[in-house]
Amino acid sequence: MERPPRFSGSTNVYNSIAEEYDAWFDRPGFRNVYDTLAWEHVSRLVPPSRALIIDVGCGTGRWAAKWIEAGHRVIGIEEAPAMIEVLRRKNLGARFELLRCRMEDAVLETACADLVVAMGSVHYAQDPACMIKKFGSWTRPGGLVCVYVDSFVALILELLRCHNLVEAFERMDSRRGFWKQHGQEAEMHLLDRQALERLFAQAGLVEVRSYGLLVTASAWGREAYTRAAAEDQAAFLELERRLSAFPVLADVGKHVLVIGRRPNEQPA
Repeated sequence: MERPPRFSGSTNVYNSIAEEYDAWFDRPGFRNVYDTLAWEHVSRLVPPSRALIIDVGCGTGRWAAKWIEAGHRVIGIEEAPAMIEVLRRKNLGARFELLRCRMEDAVLETACADLVVAMGSVHYAQDPACMIKKFGSWTRPGGLVCVYVDSFVALILELLRCHNLVEAFERMDSRRGFWKQHGQEAEMHLLDRQALERLFAQAGLVEVRSYGLLVTASAWGREAYTRAAAEDQAAFLELERRLSAFPVLADVGKHVLVIGRRPNEQPA
């Protein structure tokens, strides 16, 4: 059987947005909302102090900086040079280590981390299944893996709402999508909750649970949820918190967050 072509990678897109990237999430709006939701879900899983966290696709170090301030150590993996330049300006200190490489090429000690996170990065990997297995292997027994990706289901619903039937069926057939910024394009795998949960199980992770981030994106459409986020951010965030509590809605969130735990080793 003929193999699909290799992905072109996301480096050029992230290079093009590096200088504006932090501002996207700091200003009120839908990006701030889903980033806040993801942080709330993930940060409560971190041990109270001195954890080792691997941040896969750490970008400009937005989350890494908060973990370091809380006393944790972070190993960041990032390949986009412009993102790394912004990251270096932050001078995160001795508790931060950067691996400047593709996630596929990262070499880390087995069972070294309390938490491995890939926030919006694993869908750019050549083989997400292989990467999630790596994440599990990097995690200590009892440690956690957290991944979020753009939702396959939410994208198809958005295309259908816009009456873009040709692209909707193309995406359903290929399970590949694109993110475009400043004339650059990054190809990505389109994954749903069931597919991600299956990959977590294949990686040996247990207690797998899923959350939808920005469920109103599918229910209301882009214009309506963007307006609601801008008009009353606190109320919109509280609504999205309530909706993300229902796993059955995970696929209709603009992003799907999946969390799993590496089992504790059984005594001999």
